[in-house]
Formats: sequence, C-alpha cells, structure tokens
Amino acid sequence: MDTTYTYEIEFDVRGSYREEYRQWLSENGTRWVSHPSVRSFERRENANGLSPAVKLLFGFGSVEGWRSFVESDVHTEAKATLRRVATDLDATLWERSGLVLDASDRSERKGSPPFFDPPSAEKRS
Repeated sequence: MDTTYTYEIEFDVRGSYREEYRQWLSENGTRWVSHPSVRSFERRENANGLSPAVKLLFGFGSVEGWRSFVESDVHTEAKATLRRVATDLDATLWERSGLVLDASDRSERKGSPPFFDPPSAEKRS
C-alpha cells in the first residue's frame, strides 16, 4: 500500500492520566484508524521516557486523503478528547522522498568519491 504522506501526532501523557489515556485509546483508536482514507497506522512509545512519549503515525496516499481525515468529525473529536489526557500535542504532515541509489552503473563513475565504491582488497592491505 502506497503511503506517500505520513501524518505524525506527538504528545506526552499527563503524569497521573496514564490509565485515562489507555481508556481513551481503546474508545477512540479503532474509529480513528478506520477512517476510509487512512492506509496505515502505527503507534510508537518512547522507550527512554523522553518527550514526546507517544507518536501516532497515519499513512495516506494523497494530500486529499489526509485533508479528508483531518477535517473529519472522527479526527476532530478524537483530538479534542486526547487533549484532556495529553500535553505538548503537536502534528506534522510529512511527504516521503528519497535518494535514488543505483549501483548498476559503477563503471561510469570512476571519478566518484570512494564511498560510492566498496574498497578493493588492495586498498585494505
């Protein structure tokens, strides 16, 4: 499934609201991730106890899909109720991009920096 866009929501759970957060997650989580435009979902918790403590990652195939999600009642309600148990709530939309790494034409790159080509046995000795 193509998820070119990732909507990342980060937050910290208020110190005494850990159980309320778990309740919120069970009540809102399924409805939230079941929105028709959501193509993937991942929840991460910071293992080191640092901030942000929780990161929710929603994957979308298009900006229009993301927009449909963030403008939906499901998202608006879930985010509003999350604010009751969370602090430092922040959201960012990311667009995936990358570098093309193609090793098939190494012979054409003789003048390239050494990190493009593996060291030869002669260079290592």
